[in-house]
Amino acid sequence: MAEAKTVKKRSVGRPKKNKALQQLRVQTWFNAVAEASGKTAYELEKEFAPSTVDRENFNKQRARLWEKYRLGKTMPTIKEKKGGRKGIAQLVEEKYPGTIHWLTDEFFDLANMDKELTMKFVREVFESLPEDIRKYIVSENANASTLFWRKQHITETAFYEGLVRNPSPQAFIAILALLREALICQNKTSFNLIKEMLIKIEDKGINHGPILSSRFIKIILTPVLTIY
Repeated sequence: MAEAKTVKKRSVGRPKKNKALQQLRVQTWFNAVAEASGKTAYELEKEFAPSTVDRENFNKQRARLWEKYRLGKTMPTIKEKKGGRKGIAQLVEEKYPGTIHWLTDEFFDLANMDKELTMKFVREVFESLPEDIRKYIVSENANASTLFWRKQHITETAFYEGLVRNPSPQAFIAILALLREALICQNKTSFNLIKEMLIKIEDKGINHGPILSSRFIKIILTPVLTIY
């Protein structure tokens, strides 16, 4: 009888942070805030500067935090600080609703190739997509108890090219989810089609809304695309 192989246990502890991914997360948030407000980093810093800053001497005293947010070098505070003072992301959310989710949304996990994802998570992403995208992926009338909810694997290049051209951030999120699905299901045909689309996005420097899509591919996905 063959001797059973020993399964190597994973080390316990917090997973290693992906610094490049965090940088892109902050930049996406900044872009969303800039788009919602129509303001520059300088104007946003002035708007949200602490009351202790002398507005007349703002240029001399400002911390230039918003320039760091623009470059993704500093993570804005999300939770309340001691004394109940709100984090900057919360203050911005009150003024420009719908921006904070770019700092908290789990969709960034799709681009973290070091993080193992389940099909359940990918399905949740698919079902959160706008109807004009979801209808090509999720079966009509599918619900949580539907066993076979996924439409047949899409092999039409036109569908993927449509996502590339679609300026909506949800289009890029769909591409990432489709990529992770292809890897989970070991569907090489779908993977190769999506790979072509991702390379096209990088080559043409395409972005989707506040998401710097081409940078996501260059920094996060290039190793995977190169290997396979």
